[in-house]
Amino acid sequence: MTRTPRRRPGLSGPAGRRWLVLAAALAAIALLVTLDRPAPNRPEDAEGLPTGSDAAGYDWSAPQSHRPDPGTLSLGVTHTRYSIDDWGSAPALTSAKAVLTATASYQNQHILGWGAENPQPSPGRFDWSSLDRRMKLIRSTRGTPVITLCCAPDWMKGGRPGQTDWKRLEVAPRPEHYADFAALAAAVARRYPDVRHFQVWNEMKGFWNAAGNRWDYESYTRLYNLVYDALKAVDSTIAVGGPYVVIDIWADAKNASHPSALAGTCGVVDQRGLDALDYWLRHKHGADFVAVDAGLSTRDQDTITATTTSGELFGALTRWLRQRTSLPIWWSEFHVGRADAAGQRKLTARAVAALLHMADQGAAAALIWEPQGDTAQPHAPALWTSTNGDGGGRPLAYGEAVARLQQVLAGRTGPDAVSWPAPELGLAWGREGVLLVHNAGDRIDLQIQGRPLSLGPYEVRYLALRAGTPVEFGVPGPTAPTAPAGPCLRVTDAAAPSAETR
Repeated sequence: MTRTPRRRPGLSGPAGRRWLVLAAALAAIALLVTLDRPAPNRPEDAEGLPTGSDAAGYDWSAPQSHRPDPGTLSLGVTHTRYSIDDWGSAPALTSAKAVLTATASYQNQHILGWGAENPQPSPGRFDWSSLDRRMKLIRSTRGTPVITLCCAPDWMKGGRPGQTDWKRLEVAPRPEHYADFAALAAAVARRYPDVRHFQVWNEMKGFWNAAGNRWDYESYTRLYNLVYDALKAVDSTIAVGGPYVVIDIWADAKNASHPSALAGTCGVVDQRGLDALDYWLRHKHGADFVAVDAGLSTRDQDTITATTTSGELFGALTRWLRQRTSLPIWWSEFHVGRADAAGQRKLTARAVAALLHMADQGAAAALIWEPQGDTAQPHAPALWTSTNGDGGGRPLAYGEAVARLQQVLAGRTGPDAVSWPAPELGLAWGREGVLLVHNAGDRIDLQIQGRPLSLGPYEVRYLALRAGTPVEFGVPGPTAPTAPAGPCLRVTDAAAPSAETR
């Protein structure tokens, strides 16, 4: 019988080293893959337990078929300005496409900006060429397409027809052109009938009430409702979501102009994003999912909370959102920081921990922003390297971790596929493997069937199991437990039911 680990807060031990006994009944373990470091030679082991790493790593050539699963977190990407475009190196494009296919269930593209030119430069004149190219990429890599209906052509926001001023990309359409934007959305839906998911706008760009120092959620909701009605008129089975609002975090409530009651060790949530979400929930004509966006960097200090707990923010916000609405929760964006090559290992662990927290709390989708990395400058964790040169398009550590997580979630054996034996140690498992993430800067020593296994600082590791093997994890409590620091967010304080429309 499979027994999931019990969560125990504050698992700790001597400084610099901690021992956690993970007793596992594993009939056979085929291999042990360590991400983000070279694989040492593997000696033979009579008992079949792993003692090193498999040099082959993830098999990017294996056939993949990751489809969105309503029963668990579905992972995806949002293509941005630079992605797997035709002008890249042919070998790099081939390599990157294999990584994309293995990592993304959903693939999202905006209609104007982030790799797409103006689809309607003037009233009645359409140019689908750049959007067609991105849709071809999505189809060729067997992704489930998503379109974000942003941004608006210039003539809808006071510009001259036939021109595109990229400096004004994030300006919202004028109210007198809301119906024109809805008509454009319907034209997009007719052009790409295989797209079944649409996000309306992006981060409420241009919808800011400067006089009130808050989001202009009334205007956004008017635009959303017109777009929702137009899309449903094209096909009532299309899934439409919003409001794609940013949920900002402050480190200290005293620095926040609009602190909310949603606060804890992860910081203080800004009330204005919650107000926008609440208004949209109560006044929308309908929706098929809720789209949100957040990052770990606080507005007042521009710092990230303790690495071992920072990923909890996305789980805590997911839980709070699920108390507000019965709609599926989509993380349209989630940001964990930027770093040079030396800091990518830490970012990768932080991002994987965030995904596990989302999965643990029942989020439906998480889209990775800017999946193609640029190693020449600090960047967010990416899935593959730039496709500009012949040596590009190679999988990065985050790409392999996401591919492994896709495997594990696809093969989950029950509703509780994720556990946190310690705040800094996350586990996700399925029928064929277990993914571990150690989200701390020291080493953690485990025992598997009485034999030692160490995870280094910010290490992500995959254990492949023989298919169908029952697994039992047991995690005893620490010798000297420490008092928990407190919840990431006190979600019950601000979880009054919303008067939501369907």
